[in-house]
Amino acid sequence: MFLRIARISYDPVVAYASEELKRCLEKMDPSLEIVLLTYPKWRADIKNALWVGMDDALCANLPEVENKELDDAIAIDVDGGVGYITGANPRAVLIAAFRYLRELGAMWVRPNDGEYLPACTVADRVVKVAEAPSCRHRGICIEGADSVDHVINIIDWMPRVGLNAYFNEFWVPAAFYMGWYKKHFEKHKINDEITKGDVEGIRDTSIYEMKRRGMLYHVAGHGWTCEPLGIDGIGWGQNTRTDIPEETYQYLALTKGKRQFWNNIPLNTNLCYSNPKVRKIMTDAIAEYCENNPMVDYLHVWMADDGNNHCECENCTKKRPADWYMAILNEADAKLTAKGLDTKIVFLMYNDLNWPPVESVLNNPDRFVLMYAPVGRSYSRSYKEAGDFDMDKIRPFVYNHITNPNTVEENLAMLRKWKEFFKGDTFTYDYHYMWDNHRDPAHMALDKVLFEDMQCMRDVGLGGMVSCQNQRVWAPSGFGITAMAEALWNKNADFDTVADNYFKAAFGSDGILVRSYLEQLSQLFNPKYMRCEIDKISPEVAESAAKIPAFISEFGKTISRNLCAGLPEAQRRSWEYLDYHKNYCTLLAAAVECRAKGDEEGSARCWDVFEKYINENEEKYAYALDTGCAKGTIGGLFKENIWG
Repeated sequence: MFLRIARISYDPVVAYASEELKRCLEKMDPSLEIVLLTYPKWRADIKNALWVGMDDALCANLPEVENKELDDAIAIDVDGGVGYITGANPRAVLIAAFRYLRELGAMWVRPNDGEYLPACTVADRVVKVAEAPSCRHRGICIEGADSVDHVINIIDWMPRVGLNAYFNEFWVPAAFYMGWYKKHFEKHKINDEITKGDVEGIRDTSIYEMKRRGMLYHVAGHGWTCEPLGIDGIGWGQNTRTDIPEETYQYLALTKGKRQFWNNIPLNTNLCYSNPKVRKIMTDAIAEYCENNPMVDYLHVWMADDGNNHCECENCTKKRPADWYMAILNEADAKLTAKGLDTKIVFLMYNDLNWPPVESVLNNPDRFVLMYAPVGRSYSRSYKEAGDFDMDKIRPFVYNHITNPNTVEENLAMLRKWKEFFKGDTFTYDYHYMWDNHRDPAHMALDKVLFEDMQCMRDVGLGGMVSCQNQRVWAPSGFGITAMAEALWNKNADFDTVADNYFKAAFGSDGILVRSYLEQLSQLFNPKYMRCEIDKISPEVAESAAKIPAFISEFGKTISRNLCAGLPEAQRRSWEYLDYHKNYCTLLAAAVECRAKGDEEGSARCWDVFEKYINENEEKYAYALDTGCAKGTIGGLFKENIWG
């Protein structure tokens, strides 16, 4: 069969979409003979072509959206390889191209080695889709210890499942790359003294890959309380500099009777926000950053990464931190407006800023996006399961003596208070796969909560999610992040359908067995116990953990059979990751059982065996598990001070 893919525009993102269509279709249907054509404008007289791109005539078929630059409406009408694939913007065209392939049976079950392209006959297939996503914001933020390949592979994967934004946290995300390269420099040919300048080059590579796919670029967040003062904000390390000018200290928050770095960590230190000079230094830096970085779509401007440490000087204590925050944001907006810059600024509710302003307003709310960051919440229940909360019982704001909420209900109640102040665009910055993927080693209980949270975004007043997460979270599967993407795109998606489709593509005919196995394994591990929501000594938990090795051993027969089954590469690799995960969970279960019995020495010994196993396999399964985050999240349960 002869197939013409006619690219309507010269846009590089549309070109990439066309090239990926050609590559994948040729693999899925070897009978195709495909030629790429480029026309600057759609022409009705060109018959028997698959049109890809944006044109007034084609875009008339798109659902209405609020903002065509930000909202990724798509339309597909293809019969036997003839028709059109279009979107509200170039990024949406790329998402639509991958959606067409997914309707033909393709699936990207994880980054890097998870491409599954089943055989199909394009001439026999009809695909018609006209959709706008349920949520505008569908992104991932860098966290953990990462190589440039880890990040580029996840960026490459994201539009394949309908995600549209990536967040490089910090001005320069050095903490994350240094966490990988300082440990693995010999293998990866990076010097052991990797510098901030090295990371700037890596960051720029990641930006190029984002923009090649038309993705929305988020950046910064932490750092505005130190970088404008000439102090690096690249991580949470203590200050070791002895050359900081004495005058700089006058700008730091007065805490415990002294202007000093909070616990000697610049990134965690607030400033004296009532001081006009401080606000000028910060807002000049914000304006300069936007002017020098026009590729930025969303600039995050956050305060210090700690709580109860705001300036206690006479002037600062006259207002809530959120009121001083609004003063900074308004002054930054005025400078951006004067420069003709339309960069969106993301501000957040987090720690002391969970309590909204009481005497301030944002002068230009269209400039801003509110980010809800419920860092203390439990993932034992989803937003869908949340009950009512008496708004009068929201804990009061007490200057430098706040306690963050931990229940889903109270976190949402505080969001509602902020929404009374700010009616504009919002999204959540949540942490399901930052820590809790290690507390639910099989992921499935967590994945159900994540899916339901995403379904409820609009119901709770949010416009989507930027997931603050490890990048290497693909063992035992990539279902959780795939399910997140599905529910952000379509809040009416069915969990069981999404799960069955995923596990079949990821594991083949035994995929449904894998799903059942992991769901039972989640129950046996009891994530509430791993979250310390159940007493440390628990006969019930010990009994459950004791069943895990035999349960895993029995399913190991299915794993072994499939490892020898001659499956496609993506599916074979899925079983390899599951085989690794089998041993991971067997060893971890022994530590859990000892802890729940009160056997602290046995728990520490079992943890040592577990830690040795994951350390020895770190390179082989680097894409599957962030070893450092696993140890940092759950190590303290089994052995004191196991990991810094």
